[in-house]
Amino acid sequence: MEKIKLGDINIKSLEKLSSQGSLGTVYTDGVTCYKLLDKLYFDERRDLYWKFLEMEGLKIDNVILPEDLIMKDGFLYGYTMPYFKDSMMLSDKFLKRYFNCNELFNYVNKASKILRNIHSNGMVCQDLSFENILVNKDGDIAFCDIDGCSYKNNYSPFYSKVFKHFIIDYRNSKVSSLEDIDKVSMILSFYLTLYGELLEKITKRQYNTLSRHIQTLDNLKPCYNMLIDKDCPIENVPYLDETINLSDNYEIDRNKILTFRQKIFRKY
Repeated sequence: MEKIKLGDINIKSLEKLSSQGSLGTVYTDGVTCYKLLDKLYFDERRDLYWKFLEMEGLKIDNVILPEDLIMKDGFLYGYTMPYFKDSMMLSDKFLKRYFNCNELFNYVNKASKILRNIHSNGMVCQDLSFENILVNKDGDIAFCDIDGCSYKNNYSPFYSKVFKHFIIDYRNSKVSSLEDIDKVSMILSFYLTLYGELLEKITKRQYNTLSRHIQTLDNLKPCYNMLIDKDCPIENVPYLDETINLSDNYEIDRNKILTFRQKIFRKY
C-alpha cells in the first residue's frame, strides 16, 4: 500500500459523506473516499496499521478494501478506498412503511453470498450490519467499513451495535465461531429491516403472522427459535442464502406488523 501524508490532502476541498461509519469520518472527491480514523485511540490505529499491511494485495469481489494509507507524524491516521457512487445503506433503503419483501430478499441473498466469499478469504467482518452494506441504483451491492474486521491472526475489538445488544444485553452468551458472529449479525439485521424491530422483541405471534405468507420466514423459524431461547446454544447458524426463497412476493405494511407499544418505544 502507498502512504500519503495527511498534510498533502486538501480536506476542505472534499465532500463529507452523509453516511458515516462508527470508527472515523469519511470524505470523497467523487472518485476516492478518504476515511480519517479520528475516533480511534492511538493503540487501535497502531493495530489497524499492521492489519492493513497483512491485507495488502487482498481482493474480494464486492468488498471495498483499503487502497492507500494516510499517515500523520509517521503513524496511521486513515486510509483511502474506492467511492461506490450513487449508493445508500441497505438499512436506509427500507426505512418506509410499505415495501415488497422480494426486493429485500434479493439484496440479502446477494449479500449473503458475498459474506461467504469474505469468510473463504480468511476475513470476518465483525462490525457487520445493513448500515455497512451499500446498494446502488443499479442494484449492485458492496460491503464497506471493513476496518473493523478480523483477518488471519489480527483480531478486532469492534462489533455491530445490533450484535452487541443481542449477545450481551439479551443473551449474555457466546457464539460457536468467529464466522457465526457475522452470520448472526446478518440475521439480526435482516429481522430488524423486515420487521422494524429487534429480533428479541418480535413475538411468536408476530412471527407466525408473517411466516404464513413468507416461506423464507418459515424456513428461518428454527433459527429464530434457537436465537430467542437463552438456554439454547448458538450453533449451526445458517447463511441467509440457504434459507431465502426468491419466489416470496409479499407486501410489507409496517403499521400492521408492529404493535402500538413497539411503534412508540422502539429505539432502532
